[in-house]
Amino acid sequence: MIGKYDSSLLVIDDDQVVRQVTAEILSDKGYQVDQAGGLDEAWNRVAQKDYALVITDMQIPAGNGIKIINTLKQVRPRIDVVVMTGYATLEAAIESMRAGAVDFIMKPYSPGELCSVVEKIIEKRELSRENKLLKILNEMKDKFLNLVSHELRTPLTLIYGYLVILNRQSASLTEDQNQLLEIITKSTKQLISLCNNIQVINQAEAGEIKLHLKPISILKLLSDVLSEIKASTTERKVNMRLEAAEEIEPLNVDSLRLRQSLMEIMQNALRNTRDGGEIIIGARRQNNYVVIWIKDNGIGIPVEELGRIFETFYEIGDVQHHSSSTSAFKGGGIGIGLPLVKAVVEAHKGFIRLDSKPGQGTSVEISIPVNLPADRYKL
Repeated sequence: MIGKYDSSLLVIDDDQVVRQVTAEILSDKGYQVDQAGGLDEAWNRVAQKDYALVITDMQIPAGNGIKIINTLKQVRPRIDVVVMTGYATLEAAIESMRAGAVDFIMKPYSPGELCSVVEKIIEKRELSRENKLLKILNEMKDKFLNLVSHELRTPLTLIYGYLVILNRQSASLTEDQNQLLEIITKSTKQLISLCNNIQVINQAEAGEIKLHLKPISILKLLSDVLSEIKASTTERKVNMRLEAAEEIEPLNVDSLRLRQSLMEIMQNALRNTRDGGEIIIGARRQNNYVVIWIKDNGIGIPVEELGRIFETFYEIGDVQHHSSSTSAFKGGGIGIGLPLVKAVVEAHKGFIRLDSKPGQGTSVEISIPVNLPADRYKL
């Protein structure tokens, strides 16, 4: 416990015995403890060192608790102070709390009581510090992702445009050149898709996903997704099929966003299904929702990781053995696929459910309400 937190403490008491005993109790718990017998000495120590916590007697010759707190906070405005007090000065201790003390401890106290108060305050201080750091890091992450998404998009679009021109002239290229061109084109499309996905994640976190809703045939959309995934993964020997279902009335959705989400789920299923396995996609009407489902009989997801699969940038498994791929068995991404799907589905006022059993496969269900108006919609 002690090694995790800033453990420098200052004990202030004009009674040398009390001061020494208090310091020894805390030192035995692993804290680094300095001592001061009066306010002037305490002021000098605080001016030279940023203590995690100051523990002071309520009354010392130079002043009471309120004066001690005010004097120390002139040097370190954010310093935490605990006052030690006897029963006769409880009211004064409460006044010290109002002046800025974080807690008080009644004399006589046991070593356990003292250590409990100190641990609680230092842990709270450290948690506050960590939360501030996390907030800063999260803001830096958002800025970085925005920069990556915007700055890469333009050159990638230009590169892809020129690749399209080159592909039109493929007849004049050698077989090896055409193979290289195909690889470069595929990789460029993947990078553009990645930039688009990052943009959607950023929009979702800012509550700014914009949808363009119009009526579409869900079964036609599923058929198109299946055809596209088959065409782009001819190297895989996985049986992928659309399960026949009764026709579903047109559903108002953002077809581009929903198609993108279904592709992400299908790619996840491919990465977790061995050759010889099966992936089935389908849809049904259920009460006031249309439910789109994708099932595979792949390796499944470990139970201990199910609670984190919708976290942004969380990847299942050991990232040290990470191998990026949209379709290869056990290939990886950067952990934005399922968070993106969840964001898009929730923007449609729907919800997503995922069930998985290790060694048996995974089932994903997307439920979208049937009563969304065909209009531009913003999350």
